[in-house]
Amino acid sequence: MKSILIPTVLENDTLQAIETAISHARGKSASIVLLTLTETPDALSAAEFLRKTRKPLTAAQSELLEECSLRVAASANCTLEVRNQYGITASLLRNLLDFLATDMVILSQSYKADKKKINSYFCKLISTCKKPILHLGSENACPEFNKALYIERNNTRIGLQELQQLVNVQFDFRIVSQASVAEEQNPEGFAPLVNEAIAKNGIDLLIETRKPKAVQRAPLVSDGYGLPVLSIHEEAARV
Repeated sequence: MKSILIPTVLENDTLQAIETAISHARGKSASIVLLTLTETPDALSAAEFLRKTRKPLTAAQSELLEECSLRVAASANCTLEVRNQYGITASLLRNLLDFLATDMVILSQSYKADKKKINSYFCKLISTCKKPILHLGSENACPEFNKALYIERNNTRIGLQELQQLVNVQFDFRIVSQASVAEEQNPEGFAPLVNEAIAKNGIDLLIETRKPKAVQRAPLVSDGYGLPVLSIHEEAARV
């Protein structure tokens, strides 16, 4: 069974993440987990802790969760779980991913843009894990995951063939095109080549690799193309 984690701030693009997770399951059994994070408040007693953490959902948020439940139920093969986590650390995240047997994490635009420290910290922590991370694009349509463009950095340690073998474990798409980019290359000068490859090959997914935490990297060069970006940790190929 696939297990897909979707951290959320309960904005509308959570539905896009749900539909993407259902599509990724490809008709097989899958557990979809919606995760909300709450800062751990300073409290001198259990009663004070509960009082500070009990924040009712808005009507819009309740309706959103209901719609998520309906769409997952309609899939017949997926189940939905909604979890709330108070506080997050690197060890808590590792334990959570292991407990849920997470295969993939989906990050929506609204979640990455949220200004709460705990959500920003989660995005930082999750980037160091070895799980595939799917960054949803700015387009609202659910991607089909058929043809991918591999944007290869000049210092990556994974070749095209090795990467295809790695993604074949969980995904059905093919990498049909490849573009190499230097770390110092100007994204504006690189964009026309990528856009041409996307149009020519019918690309619906971009794929990149990321390095361990100790290695600093520039932001994703593919953030501005509107398509979802699948980020693969380079050390995952050596697990």
